[in-house]
Amino acid sequence: MRKTRILSFLIVCAVAPAFAQRTPEPDVVPTEKVIQSFENAKITLAEAIRIAAKKHKDAKVVDVSFDSQAGQLAYKVKTYQDNNVWEGAIDAWTGEIISEGMTTPVSKLDEEDQLELAGSLKASIDLSTATALAEEKGSGKAISAGLEETNGRIVYEVMIV
Repeated sequence: MRKTRILSFLIVCAVAPAFAQRTPEPDVVPTEKVIQSFENAKITLAEAIRIAAKKHKDAKVVDVSFDSQAGQLAYKVKTYQDNNVWEGAIDAWTGEIISEGMTTPVSKLDEEDQLELAGSLKASIDLSTATALAEEKGSGKAISAGLEETNGRIVYEVMIV
């Protein structure tokens, strides 16, 4: 059996420390089956970010992760625009948006998500740049990337396979 190395990178967004201190959530490590599906996908995470940004012109992509549930390979994507967060899915084979997704007003998000989103708006780099940096340093492909509050700071967390 081939061993797969998973690296997780935290890239500081260059924002002021968050007001609340929280304990970081444990990372969700993908299973070997998910990793094998990911390695066979035709669309990369970076391409999924570009597709999501193109769908919602002027939107900021804030989270993307590979998902292989229900037999369909897809990237779950979140974008921010006009005080709303859109959540949708992009087919990992074709790059097509699977459904219209769901839009949630920022006011309906929990406190941690609101804090992370506010931090991302002040970031000196975007998710696409953070992902590219992590892939370069980790010598692999990103399977997920998004915002995370860690020790009072908002960071991009990028998982590399």
